[in-house]
Amino acid sequence: MSNPLQDSAAQLSVCSEDFSINFIGKELFYSNQTLRSVQSEFGVSAHRYEDIADLKRIGEPGSVAGKVVVVDQIMLDDLLTRPSAYTEAAGTGCLAFAYRKEDAARSLFKTWDRAQFGDIGYLPMNVAPDVWRSILRLLMHEELYLPSFLADCVSAPRRQSKHRLLSESPVEPKPRPNEPHPIYSRLTRREKQVLQLVSKGQSNKIIAANLGITEHTVKLHMHNVAGKIGVSNRTAAAQFYFEVTADQTHSQTID
Repeated sequence: MSNPLQDSAAQLSVCSEDFSINFIGKELFYSNQTLRSVQSEFGVSAHRYEDIADLKRIGEPGSVAGKVVVVDQIMLDDLLTRPSAYTEAAGTGCLAFAYRKEDAARSLFKTWDRAQFGDIGYLPMNVAPDVWRSILRLLMHEELYLPSFLADCVSAPRRQSKHRLLSESPVEPKPRPNEPHPIYSRLTRREKQVLQLVSKGQSNKIIAANLGITEHTVKLHMHNVAGKIGVSNRTAAAQFYFEVTADQTHSQTID
C-alpha cells in the first residue's frame, strides 16, 4: 500500500526538535521515506514506534515544545484498552487516529470517552498527498479533523457519561436564550471564523487571505463544517450561521 507522502522530496536538511510528529504503527505504513518526507515538508522531527510504550520510554511528554501522536488503525484495540497510555504519551500535544477503513474510525468515534480523555483527531490514509498533508498540518495546530462520514454520529452524539442517561430521545436540546447552539458549539474556533466569513459571501481566496491560510485549508474547514452541521452547500451553511447565532454576532470578529 502506498504512503501519502511517498512522492514528496525525501532529503532532510534542517529539522526542528522543538516539534515532533510520532507515528505509532508498522514500518509498512510509515516507512523511513515517509518520515523523511514529513520532516522535509514540515521542518519538524518525525519518528515511528511500534508500541506506545516505546515513545514513552524514549522521550518524556514534555521533552519537546509541541507534539502530535498519530496512532495507526492496527493499534485500535490497544488504544481502546488503555487510552490513558496514549493520552499520557501525547501530553499537552495532539492525539490522532490514522485509518484506512471507515468502520475503524466509526468504532473509535463511538467508543472514545471524550469527557475523560479529551478529543482525538482523525487522519485518513487513503487520500491524495496534498489532502493528507493539509490534515496533518491542521493537527500540528491542534485543529482536529473530523471526517464527513462521522457527521451522523455528531448529529446524534452519544452520551458522555453513564450517569447522564436522562432521556432515550436523540433530539438535540433546544438552547436557552443567550446560550450557544449545541451544534455550533462543536465547531472549532477556526471553523467558526471560516463560517462567519462564508456567511458574508466571501470567496475561499479572500477568506484564505484574511485568515492567513491556504485556499485548500479553507475548503477543508468548510468540509468539516458542512459535515458537523449537516448541510451540503455554502448557502445552507450561511443560513445555519444566521439562524443559530445572535444578531450582534454577525458583525463581530471571532477571535
